[in-house]
Amino acid sequence: MLLASVVFLGAYPAHRAVWGGNAELHTLLETISSLLALTAGAMALVRYYAKKSSSFLLLGSCFLGAGVLDAYHGSITSSFLAGLTPSALSALTPWSGVVSRVFMSLLMCANLVVSNKEARRPPASRIKESLVYVLVGVWALISFLFFAFVKLPPAYYPNLMIHRPAELVPTLFFGLAVAGYLKRGAWKTNDFEHWLVLSLIAAVGGEFAYMTFYDRLYDAQFLVGHALKILVYLFVVIGLFSNTFSIFEREAENSTQLEVRVRERTQELSGANAKLAEEIVERTNIQAKLQQATAAAEAANESKSEFLANMSHEIRTPLNGVIGMTDLALGTDLNKEQREYLETVKMSADSLLAVINDILDFSKMEAGKIDLDVMDFNLRDCLEATLKTLALRAHEKGLELLCEVAPEVPEDVRGDSNRLRQVVVNLVGNAIKFTAEGEVALSVSALETEGAQRLLQFTVSDTGIGIPPEKQESIFKAFTQADASTTRKYGGTGLGLTISTRLVEMMGGKIWVESELCRGTRFHFTCRMGVADAQVIRVGTAAPAEMLRGVKVLLVDDNPTNRRILEAMLGRWEMKTTSVEDGQEALDELSSARSTGLPYGLILTDMHMPRMDGFTLIEQIRNRPELATATIMMLTSAGHRGDAARCQELGVAAYLLKPIRQSELREALARVMGAREQAGAIPLITRFSLHDDRDPSVCLRVLLAEDNAVNQRLGVRLLEKRGHSVVVTANGREALSALEKEKFDLVLMDVQMPEMDGLEATMEIRNKEQLSGNHQAVIALTAHSMKGDQERCLAAGMDGYLSKPIRTDELDAVLESCITRRKEHARAQATPIASD
Repeated sequence: MLLASVVFLGAYPAHRAVWGGNAELHTLLETISSLLALTAGAMALVRYYAKKSSSFLLLGSCFLGAGVLDAYHGSITSSFLAGLTPSALSALTPWSGVVSRVFMSLLMCANLVVSNKEARRPPASRIKESLVYVLVGVWALISFLFFAFVKLPPAYYPNLMIHRPAELVPTLFFGLAVAGYLKRGAWKTNDFEHWLVLSLIAAVGGEFAYMTFYDRLYDAQFLVGHALKILVYLFVVIGLFSNTFSIFEREAENSTQLEVRVRERTQELSGANAKLAEEIVERTNIQAKLQQATAAAEAANESKSEFLANMSHEIRTPLNGVIGMTDLALGTDLNKEQREYLETVKMSADSLLAVINDILDFSKMEAGKIDLDVMDFNLRDCLEATLKTLALRAHEKGLELLCEVAPEVPEDVRGDSNRLRQVVVNLVGNAIKFTAEGEVALSVSALETEGAQRLLQFTVSDTGIGIPPEKQESIFKAFTQADASTTRKYGGTGLGLTISTRLVEMMGGKIWVESELCRGTRFHFTCRMGVADAQVIRVGTAAPAEMLRGVKVLLVDDNPTNRRILEAMLGRWEMKTTSVEDGQEALDELSSARSTGLPYGLILTDMHMPRMDGFTLIEQIRNRPELATATIMMLTSAGHRGDAARCQELGVAAYLLKPIRQSELREALARVMGAREQAGAIPLITRFSLHDDRDPSVCLRVLLAEDNAVNQRLGVRLLEKRGHSVVVTANGREALSALEKEKFDLVLMDVQMPEMDGLEATMEIRNKEQLSGNHQAVIALTAHSMKGDQERCLAAGMDGYLSKPIRTDELDAVLESCITRRKEHARAQATPIASD
């Protein structure tokens, strides 16, 4: 306000003054203006490139352009160029002088608009500097050409109130810029904007001096206007210097504060380093203690493993005798009371063994001592053999036990058959335990059918009590069952599902459950297995495939799942199957087929059916001679003493226990149809005769090395019952002595014996064989079941491994393998060598 007052108060005395100047003074004033304008523009652009603010870009361009235009104005109106331009100095001087002020006033308004936008949205409001430079250059070039070649009209109109109307344009825009900056109010706190507002006020005062007061060139008012223009540029330069000084001052202050903060931080870091050094010492001590604790824990874990191994041996050794001898006793003639007692002993021993196995397996898993033993095996045979071991428990409760393998599932796979069997036994065993009536079914399907690895899904379903939804997750936790009453009613450790879950995860799969209360449960689990080379199913005295192809079979069974499974099996051998669900339908179907001249060649019937059981159906068939020509085979879920004799009386060709294995059914069909084709007598075929009808020449000579008297008697009885001869020794030294005296087909070697254990004896056998070139088959017998036991046996040179209590199916597999090797050896020796 003070500056505006001074400008307006001095306007009238300047108007009345008679002093005047000349062209040289005018040129000097314009030169000073140009230098100040160029200085202000350069300083503003330096600020722009430092801050990238569009406001300083416009200011710098404004003052640089104004400086260039003022320099051109000073040059073209100087005495050096007098008379060389189309226009007279009286017209050229005011017109060329107003151009720079119009240019500057427009850019000042533009800068106000841009700076306001930049304050609201800094990133979005930045303008392109190239565009600004191009516009300034175009304005300057057009101005140069215009004033150099165009004749200008007079700029002074004495008859008008405003003598020089061209000055209205910069006056208006300078005034708008002053109002805008004053309204924004930043000039009160920002030094540069304060000097910029003063510069604009001086510009407005100069325009009034130009517009109304001077009437001839170089008079006092003319020179006052030029002096005010110099003041405009000077104020901007002062503002930029002041702003730059403030920046330097702030930077110096910040530098001082930074130094203070650095010193403080240095002190903090020194203290932190000292504290860190203390922590390192403390952690080193903790690490040493941790290593000591780890060593102690490893030692304790090793002691635990040794304890588990010894406990396994001490418990399994007597259990082997209890279970084995009880099995043998149950195979003899007993009265009803004796059989009941022995069956109770057997059931209790099996329950005790199951609990021990669960606890030992869980302990080994917790200690990380379980690995997968991957090998090739027949998946169907493995599952069917596994269900065979559970069939008795299912049949005692009157349950149907079913096994269905989808066609897309490969027959021969590569994986750990023992761990798969363990999971299936756990899940199917639980299903049998919690199902009072109905069926328990195991089904297998392939989720992935391409590639060397297949993802298989196993489903165990039952019609039992079901599991509440809120308990379906907790049952997979250790020592947990559905609820406390279940534990009391059904027993068990609650470890089976925990063990199964971890085994499934080890086999690359997952396990989950679906269940409805009182409607049944479905446990699903997946595992990833490789596809092994296909193996041919070997049948003892199998008939040719053509003999089974096209045979008409009548299938009688009340269970639809069982019918579907048997239909699939028979369909693989291209037999023509018709299914009915009870005895009366079977009689009607037989009569209908007879009347059409296409009688059935084979009847496959279940024994336990509603309304009419299997024996009644067969009796009615035998009472009707026209229907009695078909061969009859019977399947039963629960065999009873006397059933075989009754089957022989009724002329039944085969009497087999469900779940029937595909290989067993195939062999039984082959023998039945083969004997019929040869018109010979058909002796009753049972699950025992399928295994016992072997060539007498394959009787093995077995050496049993076992120090426990009970296990000696058990081993001898099991082997002799299978037609093999046995020699018994009590330790490894006696076994070596026996091997020197005579030759044996197989040695069953207990691992833990006095004087010389089984491992040491086996290594001695292998050392002697390096000289003789022979190979003696040696199978380990051990009550140990810890991780590494099997590896130690194989490393000592043993050919296989049997864990106590001995399972008869595992023993049969070992014996069958030995018989196969003996046959192959005999066949190789019998093959004549071609002579030259």
